[in-house]
Amino acid sequence: MTAETVRRTARPAPPKLYRAGQLTQLDKLPPPERAITLIVDGEELATVACSPHRVLALALGFLRVEDIIRTAEDVELMEVCDDETVVKVRLAATARRVPHDRRRIITSGCGRGVTFSLDVVPVEGGMTVRPERLMEWMEALLEGAEGYKEHGGTHTAGLFGEDGLEILVEDIGRHNTIDRIAGEAILRDLATAGKAILTSGRISSEMLVKCSRLGVGIAASRTSPTELAVSLAQEAGIAVCGYVRRDQMRVFHEAGRILT
Repeated sequence: MTAETVRRTARPAPPKLYRAGQLTQLDKLPPPERAITLIVDGEELATVACSPHRVLALALGFLRVEDIIRTAEDVELMEVCDDETVVKVRLAATARRVPHDRRRIITSGCGRGVTFSLDVVPVEGGMTVRPERLMEWMEALLEGAEGYKEHGGTHTAGLFGEDGLEILVEDIGRHNTIDRIAGEAILRDLATAGKAILTSGRISSEMLVKCSRLGVGIAASRTSPTELAVSLAQEAGIAVCGYVRRDQMRVFHEAGRILT
């Protein structure tokens, strides 16, 4: 048995709680994690550390935010292989060229995210919201985080339109949640342009870039955006809000989308 096999199959024992000088056995396991390798047209494109569920949606979303595909019609075949650790994709003629020869950027996302460019796409139009609505949406997002309630240690993100929550996803990697939203939107034939993405995790540069490629006009976090993410938001015309709580939040870039 190889070390890689051990990493894939070994299950840890539940942790113990230390409190007031006593150790107590708990029954809650840590969140599951797998390394999923994405092979496109016979060549390895990326390996993503992620939560091992709906990996096809994750792979679709990764290809979408990297601007390799736009719709489901750009994919001829997808299959999950090797105990759900490999996703193989065959692209249709309508898809864009896969950037196998381009420099990969190892991002600051959990699990060492990968992207091929930090160029934003300008976002025009889309909805405007009042701060109170973003606060309500953040409460709804956190309330729906079933994986976090079960395991802890996972991030949650949601796509919100005029009528509220449209897609909710969870993953151990906060950058993966944006890919998952993109993939689920393709599978459900939902538009992302002009809408808002709310996340429980920090908004870093690659997450802001992913939002811009989806045409998202508002990005909001339970925590903070990075300095580079705010700079990219200014360039793309995306409103960025952080530390969204029940009764307050910080507006880092308004972009004409936050009504006060």
